[in-house]
Amino acid sequence: MKKISLTLLLILFTYGVFSQKRQPMDESRFTNEWVKVVELEKKSLPQSAAAVVDTILRMAVEDENSPQIIKALIHQGKYELTIDEQNDTVLFRNLHNMLEKSSDVVERAVLHSMLGELYMKYYQKDQWQIRQRTELRGFIPDDMKEWTRNIFFDRVVEHLEASLADRKQLEAATVSTYAAVVEEGKDSRRFYPSMYDFLARRAIEQYGHLMGDEDLSRTLARKQITPESLFAAAENYVQLPFNPQPGEYNLMLFESYRKLMASLMERGLHHSLLLEELNKLESLVVLQQAYRLYALPSLEAMLGKWEGDPFSVEIIDRIAAVRQEEIYRIPGERDSLRDERTKELYLFLKQAIENHPGYDRIALLVNRLSALTAPQLSLSGNNTFPTDGVKKLTVTSKNLRTLTARLYRIDSPVDVQLHQSGVRQNLNNRRSFVREIPVNLPDTPPYMEGVTAMEVTLTEPGSYMLTFDSQPETNDSEQPTYFFTLSDLATFSRVAGENLHHFFVVDRVTGKPVANAEIVLYKQTGNW
Repeated sequence: MKKISLTLLLILFTYGVFSQKRQPMDESRFTNEWVKVVELEKKSLPQSAAAVVDTILRMAVEDENSPQIIKALIHQGKYELTIDEQNDTVLFRNLHNMLEKSSDVVERAVLHSMLGELYMKYYQKDQWQIRQRTELRGFIPDDMKEWTRNIFFDRVVEHLEASLADRKQLEAATVSTYAAVVEEGKDSRRFYPSMYDFLARRAIEQYGHLMGDEDLSRTLARKQITPESLFAAAENYVQLPFNPQPGEYNLMLFESYRKLMASLMERGLHHSLLLEELNKLESLVVLQQAYRLYALPSLEAMLGKWEGDPFSVEIIDRIAAVRQEEIYRIPGERDSLRDERTKELYLFLKQAIENHPGYDRIALLVNRLSALTAPQLSLSGNNTFPTDGVKKLTVTSKNLRTLTARLYRIDSPVDVQLHQSGVRQNLNNRRSFVREIPVNLPDTPPYMEGVTAMEVTLTEPGSYMLTFDSQPETNDSEQPTYFFTLSDLATFSRVAGENLHHFFVVDRVTGKPVANAEIVLYKQTGNW
């Protein structure tokens, strides 16, 4: 009953809200009520939160506060979906009612944008089931629960395109008008001041979820657009003839980038334009082969235009990401090439940080440099050594000044097994300290791994563990621990019948059987 009355309230008052001129509003009242909503959400009380939202909706209607009405409707729909999943189309009806009554260009654009997003979210929520349906052409069922994928996608495109139709008026409207429903980042108003910017970026976000039936490369070929041209500079990219036709969903993302970039270019918002060029470039990773060929040259061309400007840090950050990916793809047998490329990246980042220390986002590069030079430690070697001879381990490290190993003897091999299986976390009371072993580390640059051999002198059979202390400490939550065994014996077994196993004990070096050997069997409790 409550839902019906609220919907009627909305229908009765919407026309007045959108047709009259806005009066100055006291937003503090709404702020206090939204704080209550947040607290109730944290307590997982959707019905109580919905009651507060109902109050906000009535207040917003009385004040003719369109942004607050839209925000309340969005939340109302969310709670109705939480409380009653069978009634999850109410929000669509409410927003469509508002759209029919509104004559304000900006309000209509916001409503279209929200409807486009909601249709996409509805599809994503039930996409597995929706994708099983045979697509319908030329007919749209009245019940949205019977729609097919193409109908949802067409509605998404319809509303997102409608949200951007009145470009000039939206460019003249500021984002601050809709602060109640516009979620902005720290610098959004600085780089994207107009409602057109906000709505275009919302459209780009939603179009990123649209997947066409046809491979993107084939669609581009049919348009006579080469993959390389997608990586072109902004002034060339905005000339590309995407001209998406019905059903060409995979072009909508790139067409939206084209329209937004053209708008930013005309308004002389060069910093904003660069950010969108970088975002567009990142979206092209779906063209994997083309991305590997053209992404880095495109970024380097951008850097050439912005060389010396602190804002070039944004480009340098993306270049570093691409170069790091290239390093990861270098085959293991080409160590010298990997070291060379890593050195180049290290010097590139270091120089950029020195050139632009005061840039407000220089932490982007500082963090990349820190990741590149993060202290690391790993060990490899045998799990079992004979009592005679050298026990040698291989230590691989990066950016460590000192490394010390501590050798312990473990009371029982069972303790080692339980520890490694996660049953027993702490071995402090089941081990005996033997000695410390300094590890001589190779002198390598902070970005490069070094390899050294570590020798352990032992002759007494048993189970052992090595722990490590390094300066600086590695970023791992725990320093690596290495377990090994000293023994001249080896065992193996075979199944000889039901409940019958044969065990063999042999000399580890010669392979000769060991007579009168004693074998102890342990039962490990637990659900294995």
